Amino acid sequence: MTEFKNKLINDFPEYLFNEINTMKVAARQKGRDIIDLGYGNPDLPSHPLVVEKLIEAAQLKKNHKYSVSKGIFGLRKAVSDKYRRIYNVHLDPNKNIVNTIGSKEGLTHLLLSVLDVGDNIVVQNPSYPIHHYAPLIARANTIKIDSINTDNFLIKLEKELKNSFIKAVLVSFPHNPTTSTVTQDFYDKLVELANKYEFLIINDFAYSDVYFENQVPPSLLTSDPELKYSVELYSLTKGYSMAGWRVGFAIGNESAINSLTKLKSYIDYGTFQPIQIASTVALNELDEFPKELSQVYQERREIIVTTLTELDFIVQESKATMFVWAKLPEKFSDSYEFSKKLLDEANVAVSPGVGFGTAGEGYIRLALVENKHRIRQAMKNLIKFFDSNV
Repeated sequence: MTEFKNKLINDFPEYLFNEINTMKVAARQKGRDIIDLGYGNPDLPSHPLVVEKLIEAAQLKKNHKYSVSKGIFGLRKAVSDKYRRIYNVHLDPNKNIVNTIGSKEGLTHLLLSVLDVGDNIVVQNPSYPIHHYAPLIARANTIKIDSINTDNFLIKLEKELKNSFIKAVLVSFPHNPTTSTVTQDFYDKLVELANKYEFLIINDFAYSDVYFENQVPPSLLTSDPELKYSVELYSLTKGYSMAGWRVGFAIGNESAINSLTKLKSYIDYGTFQPIQIASTVALNELDEFPKELSQVYQERREIIVTTLTELDFIVQESKATMFVWAKLPEKFSDSYEFSKKLLDEANVAVSPGVGFGTAGEGYIRLALVENKHRIRQAMKNLIKFFDSNV
């Protein structure tokens, strides 16, 4: 049969999680009760007020027309107001913000907008898969820096900057998968490097609203108030539990935002307008809701951390995200084989660290997306698994 695909798609590596996903589906079809801690898909519902506003707005015929690709002004202003409230960052809704269809779409089109073929972009290793693949789609040259130890990232970055021209640096804090966080000082130093070497900083800020013990993750934009070198990708997916709504934003440097807005104007007409209207309500009226969700995630996290520590995993300390990142005990070294074996023998699905990059080998990521009863059962299954694999 004739195949229709270009060289870019043909050269894409096989998605490493596919085999585990296939195993998971097959097991469920056989009636096995798989507890899925692998896929970071929030199980907590969106706020009723947002759902009610969606229904109300969807009943108005005027909202069934095309919207605008950059997002309605009220939504962009709501994001601007939130950044002023939380981070003391002042944004022009018309110049510094564009609505995206989630962070993945936003990042991919942003890189297509600002990178030329062959440009160098620095990416963390490990990192969320789209951070590796979006540069490939833009046909950029990816330079991967080991970020298991965040303290060394800036040192390694400056070495790269001295040796070659870097067009952009892509980071993500709070970090997926490692759950690492940084202080404002980290961003201050990163902006200093950008000022010296003139590169664009992109921070995937998707987990900014999921944090514990009132430790609010800092924004990159606070360190670059003039927005000379910075763009942040913000999302309602995790903090407001609106994954399926696909509401995100690119925020920051006017030139980069203008480039992305121009590209999107040729590609889409924006998210369904009732979704944008409901999202405006979330941003304007529900500052406490992400805190409530975060408390749920923290309680789930504590259950997992207690068991993993007892089983000699080394767990990454963290006050943010909806994940647990843990180094396997010494008797296990291959995260992919461990994850498959755990699914097969214990009915628990986790994500192998190597799926996020070579530096993730020897680790696993667990998503806090099941209720406490299910998570406790998963931990019981894990203990039995270890007892039979001593």
